[in-house]
Amino acid sequence: LSALAARPEGEGTMLDHTLVLLCSEVSDGNTHRHDDMPFALAGGPIRGGRTLDLGYRRHGDLFATIASGLGAAFDGFGPDGLGPFDGVF
Repeated sequence: LSALAARPEGEGTMLDHTLVLLCSEVSDGNTHRHDDMPFALAGGPIRGGRTLDLGYRRHGDLFATIASGLGAAFDGFGPDGLGPFDGVF
């Protein structure tokens, strides 16, 4: 992130024009559970410096949130998706 923030791009930095996602496939490798899975987002339009507890939601809702935050009209993935999270961007 520091390297992206240090590289000028357009009217800002490369980090201003990049969204970085850090995640894992599961929260517990032994059980393959998805409870309490951490995700980290940085850069682009993200309002940083916060921790959000968004309850038990699917990965697809996070991806819908990212797409929505980047300007794409996107409602979600699959029949179990609840759509984008509020308050991330």
